[in-house]
Amino acid sequence: MVMARKKGNYVTSGNVAYKVQVNEKREVKKVQKTKQKQNRNIKAKVKVLQFIGMLFLFSVLTLSRFVVIYNMNSQLRDLKKQIVQIQKENENLQVELAKINNIKNIENVAVTKYNMINPKAEEVRFVDVKMLASTEEKKVTAYEIFQKIVGFIY
Repeated sequence: MVMARKKGNYVTSGNVAYKVQVNEKREVKKVQKTKQKQNRNIKAKVKVLQFIGMLFLFSVLTLSRFVVIYNMNSQLRDLKKQIVQIQKENENLQVELAKINNIKNIENVAVTKYNMINPKAEEVRFVDVKMLASTEEKKVTAYEIFQKIVGFIY
């Protein structure tokens, strides 16, 4: 009877019954292998996600550098446009200055606007400029003396 109840656990070979060892080790190994496969799959997926994340990070960094370069190029283009515009204005001002500095134009403005007339030969007077230059030199030397005196005081 006892044998009948535990028939699954014993192997009978003639009149001797041997206890069958349960294949628990195989089952444990199968469970461990499946867990190991799952862990490997998870690790592989994590590695793939890390690679994708790094790829995304590098692409964002590269795009940000291109954005900076594009902005600098647009600023450079704007500055070049401003330079061209200012050069044109400068040329126009030089043309106007050449017109204004023309001797005939100056004479016309003096005659029409300021009612000046050309002097006659009798009205022309010549002044010796050397005398004025020497008085200016004396003023400079007097100023230098004053500075020396003030320098001694302070």
